[in-house]
Amino acid sequence: MSNSDPSGSAAALRDDYFAALADARRRTVLRLVCDRSPQGVEKDDLAFHLAAVTSDKRLASVTDDDHQRALVDLHHRLLPRLTDAGLLEETDDELIRIADTPAFDGFDLEAAVSSRRTDDVAELDAVFAALADDRRRTVLAVLSDQYHPIATETLARDVAAREADVSQREVSQERVDEVRVSLVHVHLPQLCEATLVGYDEADETKRVSYEGHPAVRAEWIQPADSALATTGSTGTDAATDVDAPVNGTAETDVRTLEGRDTIIATGQSLCERAEDELFLMFTTTGLLEEGCFRQIEDAVDRGVDVYLGSRDPRVRELVGERVPEVVLWEPQLDWLNLPPEGESVGRLVFADREAIMLGTLGQPLADDGEYAETAILGEGPHNGLVVLMRQMLGSRLDELDARSMDRRSQLPL
Repeated sequence: MSNSDPSGSAAALRDDYFAALADARRRTVLRLVCDRSPQGVEKDDLAFHLAAVTSDKRLASVTDDDHQRALVDLHHRLLPRLTDAGLLEETDDELIRIADTPAFDGFDLEAAVSSRRTDDVAELDAVFAALADDRRRTVLAVLSDQYHPIATETLARDVAAREADVSQREVSQERVDEVRVSLVHVHLPQLCEATLVGYDEADETKRVSYEGHPAVRAEWIQPADSALATTGSTGTDAATDVDAPVNGTAETDVRTLEGRDTIIATGQSLCERAEDELFLMFTTTGLLEEGCFRQIEDAVDRGVDVYLGSRDPRVRELVGERVPEVVLWEPQLDWLNLPPEGESVGRLVFADREAIMLGTLGQPLADDGEYAETAILGEGPHNGLVVLMRQMLGSRLDELDARSMDRRSQLPL
């Protein structure tokens, strides 16, 4: 199931590139032409070099039969596929060279066809075949922003939002379900087979993780119309790591998150990982997404003790009606109140006292109540931010737990 746009969009071109790369002999041809571009190479000469590489012979040892077979393969199978994909072009003087196309900006074709990436050509075939679909690349872009596995529904909601270039709250549940079905039955199995993601259909948690591959460059999985982008669906969301490794974060690190969608997705993934206790605070109802409610409901179903605080009675009423099992409380300090100007704490997610996200609201973006949002994220029991918040909130959380029989508790926070 491909999501390629037949009109020739950047995403559709990217689909064609990766589909053409999903064949070891075509990659060999591209590598040989790369070595001669921009001067180009004659087809006859290219056939000699291809025969030498594929038969593991020195160029002088290539027989006429070897050469003829390579020439026929080039003419009838390899070159047409590569030129149709826009990877190669034939000049007026019948030279073969790398195509000059703006779509290669940030693509790095030489890295894609390098023989040093892996010795397993079948593995590379599977990797490029998996990349030959815009939805699968979007899946990888979403997962690469996460530092731990996320649920398929959270993934589907983010993918749907990015594909429509809208915020997550604008995506209907029906659309999320449609995307999730396609992920579970089509895209995740192929990505898993290519070792790009970790996913086990038999696992009841249905969580997905980003595994990566040494042949895959970060810019390849970003939106095709912005190959060097490192942002979310709206182009305004980003996460900045301080000395963080690619597939994890040291406990001394604090990540900075920019943009509502990135913050929502990260907060929801923290809710997913909670096993015992989930502590939440929200300033306004505008910060509560449908995905947030579903993650809270899922946490309750898993047996997690969920506490949610807000000075806004509408927030407490809304959550109480939707998830009555949640312990609701009203902070007695004004630190969650929005000031007339400047920044204020907007949301807080504290999972198992081992991971915390603290979000702040800046200036209003529009009349609909949305604000510019930033957040900081700390993970791990020895993370400095986590330790600080655990010391500040731990005793109060214990007191809240003791009062949990009163579902409308008040705490001096």
